Amino acid sequence: MKSLSEYFKSMYFWAVLLLLLCAAVSSYAIHTFPANLLAAIAACALLDAAVKKLFLKREIKLSASAVISGIIIGSIAPLNAPVAAILAAAAVAIASKYVLRIKGRHIFNPATLGLLVSLSLFRLGDMWWAASGFNFAGFAVPVTLLLIIANYKAEKLKISLPFLAVIAAFYAATQFFKNPITAVGLLNFFTSLPFYFAFIMLSEPKTSPNAPKEQIIFGIAAAVLVFLLESKHTKYAFLVGLLAANLAYSTYRNYAAQKGAVAVAAAKNN
Repeated sequence: MKSLSEYFKSMYFWAVLLLLLCAAVSSYAIHTFPANLLAAIAACALLDAAVKKLFLKREIKLSASAVISGIIIGSIAPLNAPVAAILAAAAVAIASKYVLRIKGRHIFNPATLGLLVSLSLFRLGDMWWAASGFNFAGFAVPVTLLLIIANYKAEKLKISLPFLAVIAAFYAATQFFKNPITAVGLLNFFTSLPFYFAFIMLSEPKTSPNAPKEQIIFGIAAAVLVFLLESKHTKYAFLVGLLAANLAYSTYRNYAAQKGAVAVAAAKNN
């Protein structure tokens, strides 16, 4: 049994806690009970447990990563989405964890793939309602800024911070030349940045790099992809951009592993 201090050291603990906090604050601010959020969490947790028990013959345990996938699905899908859409997203997300793998590692962010497939099939938009925060004295307060704690615990700041810096620069270049720059405008601009996406989804541990240089490149490349997709008015720009970045990194990782194996074999033969 883990001690309390061990839980506080866990990235998964902070991710679940802070994601639920964001959802709670946002649902309170918009006066809506997030039934789909609960459905998504339950569906992902139960499906993950079923796969482990029935197919992998493992002991049934509550999977923190499955819970996080459920929170993300329930936080981005529309609040009024049909339950069938939530269940479809959960099924695709969990299936992708165990089927779409190369050498034991995920290719795509599970929740993102589940959302893209389900929202496309049911012709729904991506709402991102849990990233809305609340207003205080006329100013937006993004609770998603707190997600930097989970990002820090996962040692992925070198992904999220370059991403936010580059995407902010792109947004500034296209927006600030149209309107006068004011202190209030700068504050609103900062609070509207995609912290939820950067700190949680983009930097998901199993589909993003661990090496510092690779993290920086990954974050910058993802920012360019997302901005280009948004500038072309691509539907689900953030979801598509993230999956494209996942695929590119998985391809590179596999190529680097094969190249390393060849080099080791050649060294042994010599």
